[in-house]
Amino acid sequence: MKARILLALRILVSLAFLGLLVWFFRKDLPDILAVLKNTNPFFFGIAVILNVSAIAVISMRLKKIFAVQGLHLRLGEAVYLTFIGNFFNNFLPTSVGGDLVKAYYATKKSARKLESFSAVFFDRFFGFLSIGLLAFLGILFLNRHIKDTKLLWGSALFSAVVLLAFIFFLNKRLTKRLFTRLLDLPVFREGSKLRKLYNALNTYKEHKIIIAQLIGISLLAQMIAVLAMYLIIRSLSQEMSFLTLFLIIPLVSVASMMPSINGLGVREGAFVYFLKEFISRESAVAVSILYLAIILITSLIGGILYLFSGKLYKHSLKG
Repeated sequence: MKARILLALRILVSLAFLGLLVWFFRKDLPDILAVLKNTNPFFFGIAVILNVSAIAVISMRLKKIFAVQGLHLRLGEAVYLTFIGNFFNNFLPTSVGGDLVKAYYATKKSARKLESFSAVFFDRFFGFLSIGLLAFLGILFLNRHIKDTKLLWGSALFSAVVLLAFIFFLNKRLTKRLFTRLLDLPVFREGSKLRKLYNALNTYKEHKIIIAQLIGISLLAQMIAVLAMYLIIRSLSQEMSFLTLFLIIPLVSVASMMPSINGLGVREGAFVYFLKEFISRESAVAVSILYLAIILITSLIGGILYLFSGKLYKHSLKG
């Protein structure tokens, strides 16, 4: 019953936002269709390739994170898990639902379930961190040129929260003080699942070099994604600062995590809200539609890979 209510809620949210977009831009629909009709296929095609490449780069991050826990994925397996996670995002609440699927399928390769779930958790954590760093870079280079204060302060707030969370994660004394009393509780006794999960999460703090590598990989993936979005905008013959997207994409990413069908409606509304300050209204809507098309393409790839999932689990992970 609860699952049905959550499903109905996310469908309602997506439909509500899509309905609002159609209502607000109902008079612009002919212009929007005209803009889409004139999309440059070369730029759009490159944007699709870049987006798929960004997913492949993220898979490298997942592989390294699993290795810290002593779970050795082949790169092909990591790519597979990342793509099917994107596929299942379309059916689970919010855009992080696919992470649960990745963790589930990873546990089918290893009996070490807590380590698998902690690895997927940190994969998402470093994804958040890279988005926060992206926003920080945008603020650093664009703070004097941003007219929309909501864009500036929204990016600054998100960047600050993410960076503080990362600093807290690396600070052993601070985390020890916070968790000292919690670890004395019966549920955190030695050998318990919560204690094992806590220990698994703490494992990453001892690998500073790998953390630096993970940050670099995450930023590379974000840069590729920003470039893909820039090419989508260029495919519509619109001009916009590449660096401005450093601010817009993080905020759109946060908005898309609202309960919905993989961010559907919410993401498009956020794109339109921020982009219309820099490009024409109809082009802003067209960009959101083209970005949705790329998401559907990558989801389709994940769905196709999922059909052949049986081959992935013939060999166990080395633990």
